[in-house]
Amino acid sequence: MPTAPFNIEQFHNCLLVTLRGKWDMATNIQYLAQLSESLKRRRGRPFHLLVDMRTWQIPKSDSFNQMKAPIKLDRRNQLSEVWLENEDTDADHIANKFFSEQRFSLTRTKDEQIFLAHSKTLVDEVVMSYIRSWIENETFR
Repeated sequence: MPTAPFNIEQFHNCLLVTLRGKWDMATNIQYLAQLSESLKRRRGRPFHLLVDMRTWQIPKSDSFNQMKAPIKLDRRNQLSEVWLENEDTDADHIANKFFSEQRFSLTRTKDEQIFLAHSKTLVDEVVMSYIRSWIENETFR
């Protein structure tokens, strides 16, 4: 049985999300359901969402891009979101659609060192050490 092309992990005040591979609608629904559950488990505690989406491929199809209903995730206690992309990441439509109404800012970069430097401004050293390890030892590569 193949491994899901995503992983959501909670560490202290962070949700660490890894997105990989080519997705279809079923994968997207599975991911959104798991993300929603992870947000609920925060139980109102503030958090940062850090996403490593290098090598993530979003299908280019009308059915994938047109959701039947708007996606509503409880992000009331989210403090920030940081994306680590690569040159092939095509997520502008997601950033434009889902982040225009958020009270936190979205930071996007294709540079691992910039991602780590920005993350360092958000968390304490114990969490930062874990984030460095998470990025450097990524099992989805």
